[in-house]
Amino acid sequence: MVVIKTKKFKTTFTLIAMANPFNRRKFLGYGAATAATSLLLKACSPGATPEATTEKATATQATAKEASSLAIVLPGTITDGGWNQLGYEGVKRAGDELGLEVAYVEQVKNADQTEALTDFARQGYSLVVGHGGQFDAAIEQVAAQFPETFFLGVNGDIVGDNYACVRTNYNQMLYLSGMIGAAMSTTKKMAYLAGMEFKSTQQQGVAMDLGAKAMDPSAEVVSSFVGDFNDIAKAKESALALISSGVDVIFHNLDKSAPAVLKACEEAGVYAFGNNIDQFDLAPEAILTSAIQDIGGAISMVAGLAGKGEIEGKKYVIGLETPELVRFGTFNEAVPEEVRAQVETVAADMVAGKLTFEDAEENGKAAVRLVTS
Repeated sequence: MVVIKTKKFKTTFTLIAMANPFNRRKFLGYGAATAATSLLLKACSPGATPEATTEKATATQATAKEASSLAIVLPGTITDGGWNQLGYEGVKRAGDELGLEVAYVEQVKNADQTEALTDFARQGYSLVVGHGGQFDAAIEQVAAQFPETFFLGVNGDIVGDNYACVRTNYNQMLYLSGMIGAAMSTTKKMAYLAGMEFKSTQQQGVAMDLGAKAMDPSAEVVSSFVGDFNDIAKAKESALALISSGVDVIFHNLDKSAPAVLKACEEAGVYAFGNNIDQFDLAPEAILTSAIQDIGGAISMVAGLAGKGEIEGKKYVIGLETPELVRFGTFNEAVPEEVRAQVETVAADMVAGKLTFEDAEENGKAAVRLVTS
């Protein structure tokens, strides 16, 4: 099978040779590498399975047969060094480990999501992944038309008879990042800068604000949305506008445009956080640390369940209890040891279940609240 990289996904699909896909268990695709990153939260217990780390949710009846093929629809490119590359590497890993036939399509715009998911389902792929919370509505629509296909929404908030969602526990990472940022901020004004606004990105800004206020009640986090995860010029412009308003710490949730924002922070003499992978080397003077969230590894874990016919219509949430996937990266020497110790203590409480998050709503938007036990 030959998969052609192109943003015109219809062309990609017609060039994928599909000969009896449910009987053929092989994988062809592009190579990928995963960079090694440093560990902070060593006290967390490794080796957890998706079943042990999933968020409690009502599971629905799932497709019982084992997945024999896997496809992913990506909003960006597989070489963005972040979100989309991690997603691609996750399905590739699953293909390598399980002998699944794998295909992908990249740079799919919001208006084309439904058609892209539909085309993969029509071609017989048994597990189809929409890589981003912005795919939720499209997955729900297409899943109803293809009951024999199982769909997986990444970073989403959907469950059904033949669809589920998987995400890292971003509330944990944003809360802890808010603590670090508040300790390091001079103006006590920080920002969460994301590409698009939907439930998970709304919640992440709130979680960061909660963590910041836990460290310093005078601190605040403003949420800002570029409108695109990959527009370099707009992202940099948004970052500079935030800095001009007095923000001196920025946590980004961006893809291809992330390096430009990190460099802008470094040039302006303010702090920033890396995200998804360890991005410290991109702007070592600015980055306090990186919230490593290996969503590709999370996808691979859930795809493994699909390969065994064990996937369920539920929310799979992978957090700090799985440090091989979720942890902090390289720390800036400017971050005091006592701040790191405070963060590790709170992180340990999260792993122990003493600090959790529940969905909430504020001013008509998605939010979270901290629950202690």
